[in-house]
Amino acid sequence: MTLRVPVYPYIPDAAGDQFASMLTRIETEFERLHPNVDLVLNPPCFQDDFYDPAPIAVSLKGEGPCPYDVIETDTVILGELVATGAVKPWSSLPAHAFWHPAGITASIHQGQLYGVPHWLCGHFIISRDSNVRRARTVSALLRALEARQTPEPNLAADLLGSWNLPALYLDAWADTRGAWNIESAVTTSHYDARALEGLRRFSLACESQGSNPCLDGTYNNDPDLPAIRFAQGQVDATMGYSERLHLILKNLPAGSSVSELKLSSAPIGEGDHPILFTDSYFLSVRCTGACEQAAHKFVEYMSRPSTFEWILMSEDAPAGAQVPRYLVPSTLDAYATPKVRQDPFYPIIALELLTGMAFPNEGLLDIRRQMRDDIQEAITQ
Repeated sequence: MTLRVPVYPYIPDAAGDQFASMLTRIETEFERLHPNVDLVLNPPCFQDDFYDPAPIAVSLKGEGPCPYDVIETDTVILGELVATGAVKPWSSLPAHAFWHPAGITASIHQGQLYGVPHWLCGHFIISRDSNVRRARTVSALLRALEARQTPEPNLAADLLGSWNLPALYLDAWADTRGAWNIESAVTTSHYDARALEGLRRFSLACESQGSNPCLDGTYNNDPDLPAIRFAQGQVDATMGYSERLHLILKNLPAGSSVSELKLSSAPIGEGDHPILFTDSYFLSVRCTGACEQAAHKFVEYMSRPSTFEWILMSEDAPAGAQVPRYLVPSTLDAYATPKVRQDPFYPIIALELLTGMAFPNEGLLDIRRQMRDDIQEAITQ
């Protein structure tokens, strides 16, 4: 039985080899456990956009030049993907795992479990200041940054993009109103004034010498630049997903102390109620019988604490160059593995996102560009 699976690509390439070492280890370990399955990760013919349900549906149905059986992608398009008829529900989750509730919620559509969660992610503030870390409202955050009185800009972050800016608005909406009923904020018919104001004030922290690189395209053209500038001490704080830590650690000047880095959930409104994205495994509607059995074995292997541990700790990279990826695992028991538990940042990530709720899993795809334009106009007036 051959099982073909494209895996979500937007994670740190710890070994710098386009994930070759990571994929090889996954295939080798899995096939050692299940010698009757030939696991093919990232088939060479794969060219689909992970955020475009139409070509994904064609491939999952086996109607295109590169058919596959399972795909790992973002649940933000789950509703649209289900509507294509290309995916079917999973019969069960791997029983051994202790799942973060947000990942399960994000993987359910109309009462059916269509995804097996793998990664979560949320917005974080990374700084070198304990007062910044303790800030739980946008007002407190801005006060803490201003109090530093340094010549460097307060904040560097990429706030643009048709997915990114609407997502930040939704985060500000949740921080302002609470994350319950967040789906109602996915609309272009009305925008919450308080959420827009929180996001506007947050964006002003990026201003320096009459310009705002967070909103003028500077950081959108080079999304790694905010993390690199923070690592090199050119800004006081940066905002992004927790895996930005991986890039920051790789770019710290010699002699820098990792213990100086402070990590906390990003408050973009007058509160802090994280909403979490989820990457899940989706099952092809044509994957039945032996294929479906192999798919269940695959997601069981991927959700094992031991598998999470070596991927999180970047053990696919060469010895001496194993900077943790600082991804957010979808299972809480992954944090209990020895190496993850002893890391200085993973326990903080777990605590900061423990009560996080699910990002909406449908509706944003077709309106995201209009939302981006509306929101950008509102916060730059």
